[in-house]
Amino acid sequence: MWQDVSWVQGIIFDCDGVLIDSQEANLRFYSLILQHMGLAQMDDQDRAYVHMHTVQESLARIVPPDRLQEALGVARKISYRQVMDWVRLQPGLLPFLHLLKAGEIRCAVNTNRTGTLPLVLERFDLGQYFHPVISASDVTWPKPHPESVFWVLQNWGLRNKDVVFIGDSIVDQHTAEAAGVPFWAFGNPSLEAYMHIDEYWSLQQNFRWAQPRCHVAMCAP
Repeated sequence: MWQDVSWVQGIIFDCDGVLIDSQEANLRFYSLILQHMGLAQMDDQDRAYVHMHTVQESLARIVPPDRLQEALGVARKISYRQVMDWVRLQPGLLPFLHLLKAGEIRCAVNTNRTGTLPLVLERFDLGQYFHPVISASDVTWPKPHPESVFWVLQNWGLRNKDVVFIGDSIVDQHTAEAAGVPFWAFGNPSLEAYMHIDEYWSLQQNFRWAQPRCHVAMCAP
């Protein structure tokens, strides 16, 4: 559905579930840790939790408290490259990012990933589109605390009403709400949002006003 987005000067993107489909890769990563430690695999609630939270928060949930430090040590020894083959870009993302860049609409990444974020950006050559890029290790308080969003706003010199936050989880929704930034939900109709996005091809239609400086071959589906 078309909406007026001509007021948008910047977009803050979550990473997992928004820029990339990484659910299977993340589950395999945590499964490797549990397997190495001889622990039972995750149930459905654990699987949903680890997809939205930091490594430390996730491990604190899925391993016994007295083995948390051991689990963190195991996680540091397992390269995320082992599961990168299960990571995919969201369909239509790259043409949409091309359009935003041509229209001089600022883009940032705000994720609860930590040390694996540079690997994801490098694998898909996404670094050229985003500044700043903020992971959970860059802030004192990760999402849903609004610290990371305030950091982006300060970096851009923009007001919270000039930007939007695109996320796919309740953590993202609460982050945007805490920062006073309009929230757009990606692929999750259960969230409360100013806009619900099914995929980037349709969202791109709302930004056609940015197209004059965009090469047609890059913008067209």
